[in-house]
Amino acid sequence: MVVIREATKNDLKVIEGIYEFVESLELDILKEAGKEKMLNILEKCFTSDDDRFSYKYCDIVEEDGNILGFSFSYDYSSVESAKKYWYEVIIPKYNLSHNSVIFDYNEALPGEFYLDTLYVFENNRGKGVGTKLLKVFTEKDKPLKSLNVAQSNSGARKLYESFGFEKDGEIWIGHENYDHMLIKS
Repeated sequence: MVVIREATKNDLKVIEGIYEFVESLELDILKEAGKEKMLNILEKCFTSDDDRFSYKYCDIVEEDGNILGFSFSYDYSSVESAKKYWYEVIIPKYNLSHNSVIFDYNEALPGEFYLDTLYVFENNRGKGVGTKLLKVFTEKDKPLKSLNVAQSNSGARKLYESFGFEKDGEIWIGHENYDHMLIKS
């Protein structure tokens, strides 16, 4: 049976997915940290209450105890505390350079409820998992929801547009241009 639920600190499988996502984007922090250190960083972030990749911002789709996919979403008002956590806890603890980040902290704009990451494990793609996660996100009681989609990702864009998201601007993330998309409730 497929279940959609909020994550707990014990859902460490999510860390593998975040790592795969970061790796697919070829982010610079991987060159500095390497795989083992990066996985440790992601676990620290996930099990914290303050990081943008905290379990408390994560929704999960699972079947028979297996996590099929997940998403992270939060209010813009959480961005400053997440940024503070990164710079005051993660950077010193893992001896990272001060300009090391996973993602830019300017992806969400004031007043937005932001879908930071939606990830479906490879062997579960094409089975509606992403649609389920997007439905959970759009049904949250927030007046203005946003997300960013890579301009090269036409499949995801079509999914987001089918839910009513519309392009509102552009942003550079990692090494690629993204469209900033909004939907109002």
